[in-house]
Amino acid sequence: MNPQLDPTDLGILNLLQENGRLTNKELAYNLNRTISPIFDRRKRLEEMGYIKKYVALLDREKITNSLVAFPHIVLTSHGEDALASFQRNVAGFPEVLECYHITGEYDFMLKIMIPDMPAYNAFLRQKISTMENVGNVHSSLVISQTKAEIGLPLLV
Repeated sequence: MNPQLDPTDLGILNLLQENGRLTNKELAYNLNRTISPIFDRRKRLEEMGYIKKYVALLDREKITNSLVAFPHIVLTSHGEDALASFQRNVAGFPEVLECYHITGEYDFMLKIMIPDMPAYNAFLRQKISTMENVGNVHSSLVISQTKAEIGLPLLV
């Protein structure tokens, strides 16, 4: 844990992960503090980049019947330029929700969301397979989701 974060900072972060709409007054009440120091701490946490942004989490199943897939990608070259080029390219694809450079049998794992199987096929054929250095793609498709946490486990 970062030594710059004390229990009050961690409390603020934990509460905001649960509900990003909490006011400084509500944070102060929950942490048994006054509003002014909570305001200052929250602002400092934002300025230092601990809090990147505030977003609304949407229920994917209520909005769309999209397919979620995890393509695992093997590159043919592993030089710094090849890795950076791949990362730059996939960062520009709106279908890609997450991109991880990983250890093991594969070099990268993506999390993508697309409307259906034909769209997934087109994504692989027109975007992924046309990129330099892509040697192999192994796909895992999501059948169901049991748990999805986005908050980080912080010990207070």
